[in-house]
Amino acid sequence: MDYKYLLDLALILLSTKLLGLVTRKFKMPQVVGALLAGIILGPACLGIIDNTNFIKALSEIGVIVLMFSAGMESDIHQLKKAGKASFIIAALGVVVPLVVGFAVAGVFNDPSVIQTDLDANRFLQNVFIGVILTATSVSITVETLKEMGKLNSQVGITILGAAVIDDILGIIALTIITSLADPSVAVGIVLLKIVGFFAFAVGVGFVTYILFKKWSDRH
Repeated sequence: MDYKYLLDLALILLSTKLLGLVTRKFKMPQVVGALLAGIILGPACLGIIDNTNFIKALSEIGVIVLMFSAGMESDIHQLKKAGKASFIIAALGVVVPLVVGFAVAGVFNDPSVIQTDLDANRFLQNVFIGVILTATSVSITVETLKEMGKLNSQVGITILGAAVIDDILGIIALTIITSLADPSVAVGIVLLKIVGFFAFAVGVGFVTYILFKKWSDRH
């Protein structure tokens, strides 16, 4: 049996902790040290730790636990109060990177330099690059706010709400753009699926909330 995953796990824990302490000395969140550790040990730099199925599963579990703990600590009523500000911030966080990314891609994505089979869809390529830049990392945002003790503050709630809305808008935009690039995909069906998914999610969430509220009131 191969126990290399234990060595990888030990290296991850040790390096993230050490670099986290180093970044904290420079008045930066420890999550920055964890990111640096991943870059240094990963295939982008030293290649000491391979991107195996174990590492992928472990990273997904870590994100799930982090987001779950953030959800447990967040106040849904404060999120509602910060909804308008969060939406404005998220909208700007999508529109500005999209426009700037599209413009920069339009300058450097030159058909005379880069020859591809998709020159006819170069407009979609530029939009795709802009959409990619709209993505945020909610887990990094949550970890930073938690470390700073600002997760439950008004500013923290607004930033968290904006990050979540930003990711949702970015995923929707990315889905639409990739659908437009594939002639075999009906964009109308994709839009219906997106609307149906959110309607289903809201419906299930509302029903779950009602049932849980009745159960908690009864007990």
